[in-house]
Amino acid sequence: MSKRKSEPSPSGSPARPGLAVEPKRGARSRAATASAEPPPFTPPYQPSWYDRLARRIDRLPGPSWLAYLLLGAAGMLVLVGVQMLAGGYQPGKYFPLHLFLGSQFAYLLGLMRLLDRSAAAALETFRPVLDLPRRSKESPADKGASLEELRYRLTTLPPRPTLWASLAGVLLGVVIPLLVFRIPGATPYSLAAAFHWARMSTSPGVMTVLMIQLAFSEAVAGVFIYHSIHQLREISRIYRTFTRLNLYRLQPLYAFSVPAALTAGGLMLYNYAWFAVAPEFLDQPISIALGVFFAAAAVVIFASPLLGIHRRLVAEKRLALAEGARRFEAAAAELHQRVDKKSLTKMDDLNKTLASLELERAALQRIPTWPWDAGTPRGLAVTLVLPLVIWLAQYLLQRLLP
Repeated sequence: MSKRKSEPSPSGSPARPGLAVEPKRGARSRAATASAEPPPFTPPYQPSWYDRLARRIDRLPGPSWLAYLLLGAAGMLVLVGVQMLAGGYQPGKYFPLHLFLGSQFAYLLGLMRLLDRSAAAALETFRPVLDLPRRSKESPADKGASLEELRYRLTTLPPRPTLWASLAGVLLGVVIPLLVFRIPGATPYSLAAAFHWARMSTSPGVMTVLMIQLAFSEAVAGVFIYHSIHQLREISRIYRTFTRLNLYRLQPLYAFSVPAALTAGGLMLYNYAWFAVAPEFLDQPISIALGVFFAAAAVVIFASPLLGIHRRLVAEKRLALAEGARRFEAAAAELHQRVDKKSLTKMDDLNKTLASLELERAALQRIPTWPWDAGTPRGLAVTLVLPLVIWLAQYLLQRLLP
């Protein structure tokens, strides 16, 4: 009878007949670790044209703020340079307006990038109170609940709405104003009359270059408006859906007030810059209305994404105060029973209990329910809204007083 040779085991020793060879312990641990690792992050949508442009600028050598500064300088040189090459460029007091028109797109692009980085940093600060559901293959409803996806949605715009916002910016900022704008003293409208009013060259080549630059600037302005709406809406969603409240741990909740304040401040600075370079618009009622509108919009932009968590904090604070009042009532009832029964032993413990509950109630009443530091709205009001209030008061006094 011939003996069948046993197959060698992976470790080098002969395997026993009829028994399966077990894998090494290291292989089992690596397989378990691989199965426990979360799946790779898949973006919910592709980045917009703005995000692709911003990432290309980020890859340039040197700090990003310098890249946006040089981009704004290049825009000013293009706007002024093509007119100088055409000859007869004498802007006079309109020179600051030309610089503003040439560089506004760079300011808005840099501001949006600053807001993206501020939002990403705020999300990291917010992580101690971030309540994310566990993702699993059986629960597809958890889409959008990972930290990577929240960061992506905060800092990346979807492509199609961004494109529509760009087109809306061109329509509202270039096409419609050119159709309804009337030059004093020039009854029939003409594009050349508008360029002549702004002390710009009216040669066809120069007008073509400047219209292309203006259209791009207004497209970026449309993207900025959509960017603000999209990002602040995502902040509101995080507050509403993924926040674990703790009344005694409020500091992480203040994180997203920073990008909200930066959005409002950036809008107001843009508004002030426009009136600074075109002061003749200050005498027009529509300009005053727009200035007041932008100030009110800045306040709404700052407060609107924080209203949801404010309501939750108010409700949580009321529950905590009600629970404390219930316990204080129970302790007071115990005190009354002891007094009625003349059982005055161990009263010191009961007095300490009542005093502790009173201290807790006072501490709860001092807890703020708005998710920002006390100095954040005050600083925003002083630095941005107060100049508008002073200017408006001066304007009204000049009109009312002889």
